[in-house]
Amino acid sequence: MNPAGALEPTSRPRVCAGLHHVALRVLQPDRAARFYTCGAGCQTWPAGQELGLDAGSVPLCTPNAGLVLMPAGTDGPPERRPVSEAGIAHVCLQTPAIADVIQHLLAQGATLHSDPIDLGTGFLYCYARDPEHNVIEVECVAPVWPDPRPWLAHANIVTHDLRRLSSFYGAWLGVDAARSPRLRDDPRLDAIADLPGVQLRAAWLDVGNAQVELMQYLEPTTTELTGRRTAGAPGFAHLAFEVTELAQACDHLEACGGRLEDAPQPGAWQAWARDPDGNRLLLLDLRHPDHAALRIQALPEPRITQRFAASRAALLAFA
Repeated sequence: MNPAGALEPTSRPRVCAGLHHVALRVLQPDRAARFYTCGAGCQTWPAGQELGLDAGSVPLCTPNAGLVLMPAGTDGPPERRPVSEAGIAHVCLQTPAIADVIQHLLAQGATLHSDPIDLGTGFLYCYARDPEHNVIEVECVAPVWPDPRPWLAHANIVTHDLRRLSSFYGAWLGVDAARSPRLRDDPRLDAIADLPGVQLRAAWLDVGNAQVELMQYLEPTTTELTGRRTAGAPGFAHLAFEVTELAQACDHLEACGGRLEDAPQPGAWQAWARDPDGNRLLLLDLRHPDHAALRIQALPEPRITQRFAASRAALLAFA
């Protein structure tokens, strides 16, 4: 047990089958749907209607995960939040054809923090904002195949306590976090983040079909308070995970330091929860045949991240 009372990742039960979808609250769902289909390469996702989320929601998907657009609960103007603010902060799309994707995003009204930047990792990085200022990270990967379609690489959560949150997600997902050193004194990071003097630490957790990326900004300092978690506020609203068995997943989440909003009733296949920071999570048990079309495995290419990793490794082997 750690000081916060959560399980350490040594327990290793695997209750999560993958990152099912990311939910984004928007002020103009129709415009947002055009942006994410025409600009980001998402497809309509008819099965997503079965989730029973808010009326007026527009379910979309990438090849390996969903992106559900939900109506915001306010009519106020969208707020351009800094990427260092706590909460679910962005999604990342990977593509071997970043120039084409950026061109499509710009044509649909996106703005860029910077041109794509090489950080020496073999990838190019760029933060774009949709017309409501939500951040989409675009990563250019090795051109291992000619198909330019983007896929969802990770969902990003910014936290004021990286150690606690990475411990929770590592324990609950049953995986080890890959951690970065303190990143600092790099004008390229400042340009990507559109912030001066950036210092941060990060951690990445593999969820199978995608990753969860955690970041704590040390400069400018990520604080615990945030408007991102205000009920109905525009912006990223929740992360949904497909689980292998709902009751077990709920028990394990609480043992790891999360909390349930309500205990699931017998026969339920959904449960709402919060991580230790208060970010909203949706757990989905999709084993029943009635929910087969909703499963991650029913998406166009649920293992695209693994296929890319294998193709890149093969390419490097012959380089």
